Order: sequence, then C-alpha cells, then structure tokens
Amino acid sequence: MKDGSDETEGGKEGRALVREVFLQRLAGAGLVRPKGMGEAAHAEALTRLAGFLSYMGPDTLAVLAELVLDHAEGPRRNVWPSEAVIRGLARGLQERPLMEHPIVTSWLASIEGPKAELGGYLVELLRFLRRHPRPPMAMDRRKILEEAAENQRGRELMLGRVERGTATADDRAALAAYEEDLRQARDIVAAGRAKRAAGKGQAA
Repeated sequence: MKDGSDETEGGKEGRALVREVFLQRLAGAGLVRPKGMGEAAHAEALTRLAGFLSYMGPDTLAVLAELVLDHAEGPRRNVWPSEAVIRGLARGLQERPLMEHPIVTSWLASIEGPKAELGGYLVELLRFLRRHPRPPMAMDRRKILEEAAENQRGRELMLGRVERGTATADDRAALAAYEEDLRQARDIVAAGRAKRAAGKGQAA
C-alpha cells in the first residue's frame, strides 16, 4: 500500500465514513484552507486524507476530528493544520493496518487466532504481529499475556471513567483503537475458521 489516496482495508465505505464523520465535522466547525493553498490543492489534500484514514472506525475518527480542531492554526485557530500533522495525529491514535505482512493475517487465521480469542489476548497478538512480523517466541508469548492483563485492567478503569463522565480524550481514543483492533482481528479469525471449515467440507 502507498501512503496516498490508495484504498486501505476500508475501501470506498471507509472513505465515505471519513467524509461523514471527520471531514464534515471539521467543515462544520469552520476550518478554512491554509493561506496560499488553492481550492484544488486543498481538495486534493482532503481526498488523500480520506484514503489514508479509511481504515479508522467512526469513534476513532470522531476523536481525531476533535484533536485536529485542537491543533488548528492561525490567529483565530480556524486554519486546517498540515496534512503531515493530521497523519501524525492519526497514527498516534491508531496505526494503519500493516496487513501487507502475510504473517499478520496468516497467523491469526490459523488455529492460533481462536486460541488467542479464547485466551483474551487477541488484540495484543495482533499488535505484536504488526510490530514484529514474525511468529511469537515463548518469551514473546509471556509478554503478550502480560500486556493483555495490563490492558484489561486499564480498559476497566477507562470504562469506569466513561460511565462517570470523567473520561479524557485519551481514554476514549484508547478504547476506540482497542475496539477497532479487536474488530479487525476477529474478522481475520472468522475468515480463517470459515476457510478451514470449507476445506474439511471439500475433503469429505
């Protein structure tokens, strides 16, 4: 995948969601294009952003929109920040899926995926494979389990703050990123399970 307006896993639906949740929110807030940037160039930049951000879910996009507003430039704080700044903010919330690494999909689609789902460390396994595109070793597995336990405790605290109405933007971003990773990981596991079932059916 290229870092431009190419389609990610979100495809057309993802880009449409970016326009609906992210771009419309910022346009409604009154952000204007930077001085010296023509309308055509600004439109092209927004199109690239729609492609780049198409992997994000609606909750994460909503959080990102608020972050962009916080980083608005100009004396009135109403000028779009640069494309580079927005991409950096997006990556801080949730990295783009690195599904071009075959190990990410192949490992989760194998019998290891259902094991991780049952064991409660599916998201942590997904994130490990993104960081280190190789099968986890024994020591890696221990760290993955430790990270899963720590994330579970952290999520419980953040969910408690959400219920009390005291959650921060970072809390909501972390929860949204976790849920999006969980959704993607479960999709891969389900696809692998379906493929194995189909293979058994053909063998029969």
